[in-house]
Amino acid sequence: MRDAAEDQPKQRQQEHIEPLPLFSTTDKNGRMTMLLPGHRVGRAAPLMPQLFTAAALWALTGSVPFGALLGMAPTPAISMFLGHPVTVGVAVLLLLVAIGTTGGVYSRSIEQFGQTRVAGLFATLSVTGGLAAIAGILLIWMLTSDLPRPFDLGAIATSPTIPPELGAVVGASFALWAAITLLRLPGSIAHARRRQADIERLRVEGSSCPGTLTAVNFTNSWLFNLPMFVVEVNYIVDSTPLVVSAHMRTSADRVPIVGSRMIVLTDNRGTTHVELDLASGAAFEPDVGKYAPSDG
Repeated sequence: MRDAAEDQPKQRQQEHIEPLPLFSTTDKNGRMTMLLPGHRVGRAAPLMPQLFTAAALWALTGSVPFGALLGMAPTPAISMFLGHPVTVGVAVLLLLVAIGTTGGVYSRSIEQFGQTRVAGLFATLSVTGGLAAIAGILLIWMLTSDLPRPFDLGAIATSPTIPPELGAVVGASFALWAAITLLRLPGSIAHARRRQADIERLRVEGSSCPGTLTAVNFTNSWLFNLPMFVVEVNYIVDSTPLVVSAHMRTSADRVPIVGSRMIVLTDNRGTTHVELDLASGAAFEPDVGKYAPSDG
């Protein structure tokens, strides 16, 4: 069963962001974490300007549907302005810019934290936060501009036109979504930073052992159209043969075959990290369609 399905441009973007294949001896799917060689453990601060910019763009874009379509404009004149074809055209252009900026937030998040789960939360927060903010601003502005008008959620079912109460409910849904995302983000960031710190420590202080990929088992699942596997790596420590299992995420054209050379990093804490030894010349599955997701 597929974990997530996205289009081909999303897959290509994902492949450019992180080196594939990606391995993890502890996590799977979106929690798998990478640390590019030479990079430090990620920080949230560098992402904040782009995150707030994306949220502001989503807020500006969302002012048109919330104000004109859902009736949350504070005055009829503002409602007509937000519904004007020129304003709608500008909003569409802002939407395209907002989507591109959100994609930049996603990419920068992966560069910082090496994890699609954290990147997805940052991107989601930029969208939901911006839409919730504009809905809240318009609602407060509308209520303070038209004090005699009662605010009745029952109008959603009884009004012959689209009432502003519906916009308030939609905005509250985005606000709840943003709040849940915000609550999940600190724990996800902490998890990614721990994993990156482990990888950084292993590269500096750990023992590096040559290994061999001895099993590649397809899980019949995908993440962003990237097939997921469970692999086994054999290596030797002090003349003792050992085996470590790991989850692997890669693209359909970069599935290493059994016998590929691996690098196994270990320490005395029992932490293990595995990487494909590209310097030794990696060989990949020649049938590039073998692990591609079906359209069905």
